[in-house]
Amino acid sequence: MSKVFLYSVEKEEDTEKIAKKISEKTGKKFSEDDSVALKLHFGERRSDTHLKPEWVEPIYESLETDKKCLTDCTVLYKGDRAFADTHREVARDNGFDFGKIVIADGQDGREDINIPLENGKHFETVKIGEKIAEYDSMLAVTHFTGHVANGIGGALKNVGMGLGSKGGKLEMHNAFNLKVNRSRCTACGTCKVNCPEDAITVNGHAEIDHDVCVGCGKCISVCPEGAVKIPWGDSSAIGLQEKIAEYARGALKNKKTYFVTFLVNVTKDCDCTNRKQEKTIEDIGVLVSEDPVAIDQAAVDLVEEKGFDSRINYTEQIKHAEKLGMGQREYELVEM
Repeated sequence: MSKVFLYSVEKEEDTEKIAKKISEKTGKKFSEDDSVALKLHFGERRSDTHLKPEWVEPIYESLETDKKCLTDCTVLYKGDRAFADTHREVARDNGFDFGKIVIADGQDGREDINIPLENGKHFETVKIGEKIAEYDSMLAVTHFTGHVANGIGGALKNVGMGLGSKGGKLEMHNAFNLKVNRSRCTACGTCKVNCPEDAITVNGHAEIDHDVCVGCGKCISVCPEGAVKIPWGDSSAIGLQEKIAEYARGALKNKKTYFVTFLVNVTKDCDCTNRKQEKTIEDIGVLVSEDPVAIDQAAVDLVEEKGFDSRINYTEQIKHAEKLGMGQREYELVEM
């Protein structure tokens, strides 16, 4: 049975002190010979409930290795985090300027590596941000939230969806049938110029040839009018959850790993929401575990006790991760 450690907080202001206590654990889990990628979500510009830098900094500083970084990948939707340079700007503006920032799938999200899966239900290989291969260890620091499509945003989603390249995110969402909103398209040709496969023609409006398109997603990011539509609904909730679990399995493959999950400022929607949100339950604390399945199961058990209500059933992701051999749902909660 996996152990999950709970550091309780009575109010949000206690969280920084708790983070410093947790840093004593994280510092012992990795040696100076390890190269460690600390995976987190930097938040959006107008969000104020994402992870606070003063919570993450002591954990980052506890890593004694000279080779460490704060990391994420570009996002699929249009916004500042769709490109590496502006993603780093958002991270620094949100206070994460205390460490090296690596956007693992490169400037436009196309730099990835195919990692094979031995027992995947949906994928034989997964597309993970290329620079993750430069690190032999991963510390996933997660802010637990709700999520409109996945039900929850926990450790599995932080690693799985978070470290998938743009092409990987399209795979997980099964969102290959990209459409152009003709009423928004101005026929500027930006998507055509930037398409690496010459899959777009412009004649009064842009048109995507799906027989040629390879699903890199670059057109979504570069369109100045936001006219390229992502078919979010093409993947079922269960399918999406299972695919995220498989991507998490690939991202963590052959790495030394550790997991920290903050159950503070738990919101209805994820931290990709570029607006202020209200927390939906009272703050609980911070979880620490070696097991990503157990820490997600413990997180949902604890937030449900406080009245957290997801819009969709989210259990299949945790079950599928257990089937993949990533951990176990049965756990022992140790209150610190």
